[in-house]
Amino acid sequence: MNKGARTKQLLYNCAIALFKEKGYQNVSVDEIVRKAGTAKGTFYIYFQSKSSIIGEMMRQYDAYYDSLCEEMSVLHSVEKKLDFLISRSCIFTEKEIGLDLIRVLYENQLQMRPDEQEAMDINRTLYQVIIHLIQEGQEKGLYRADQDCIYLAELLIRCLRGTFYEWCMKAGGFNLEQECLEVTRRLRSSF
Repeated sequence: MNKGARTKQLLYNCAIALFKEKGYQNVSVDEIVRKAGTAKGTFYIYFQSKSSIIGEMMRQYDAYYDSLCEEMSVLHSVEKKLDFLISRSCIFTEKEIGLDLIRVLYENQLQMRPDEQEAMDINRTLYQVIIHLIQEGQEKGLYRADQDCIYLAELLIRCLRGTFYEWCMKAGGFNLEQECLEVTRRLRSSF
């Protein structure tokens, strides 16, 4: 990792730590650069605004999903792979991102134009991995082959998002991992 990449990661890590500690709305760019030990101008080299940190958070999620693909490769069952992916996504969301930042992420996404959102979704690692797993399930006869795998992936992700959203609305009042596994297993049984 070069110096610029390390600086960007440092700013990101400091911002996330402050967001978790104080809440997103209560943190300024000045506080982020102070914690990182960098100049304010340095922040703006890597991020257009504080909300740009949320975009970086999406890229960090994708990097995490990429790493999960390697771990999943030893699992032979499509259903076990999907459960593993969903379970790890929930754990990462709860432990690494946190409730406040997921709320901010949803607020940020709601402000995007539909074409921006669609382009971002289908190209993201999570979509691609789920599409691949559904195709694998269709090839193995686990899922009906007459259904569009992209549409099925979109349904599964909508189901996950809806559960994440409800978890946010209930202030983390239920076990995210258990609920996501339960609702997605029920949905997958219709595939």
